[in-house]
Amino acid sequence: MTDLMVIFSQRPHSSIHAQEALDAALAGTAFAEVSLLFLGDGVLQLLYKPIDATPQHRKAFQRGFAALTDYEITNIACCADAFNRFRLPEQKLIIQPTLLTPSDISHRITHSRQILSF
Repeated sequence: MTDLMVIFSQRPHSSIHAQEALDAALAGTAFAEVSLLFLGDGVLQLLYKPIDATPQHRKAFQRGFAALTDYEITNIACCADAFNRFRLPEQKLIIQPTLLTPSDISHRITHSRQILSF
């Protein structure tokens, strides 16, 4: 059972929520086992260079994903449907997620004690 699941559903740089989700996940490791789940447009955050430019001149926070193992965050998954819809090239991913079906996603969410959705 995961103590804290952080769900990423926003495009990178579409709002501050994407960066706040990463910050919450890293901070959450101080008190819980953390897992990450990327859904919908959130899967675009897995790319080294996000598809969106940074029109709001926001900080390029995606490099922080490379530090996830330093924080002992290894349970990283994403929606297989969204991953395939965006045709994400595996060689351009910051991290390699586990691809999940909708029923797998539902199961993981159901078995998480706390969920933060951004």
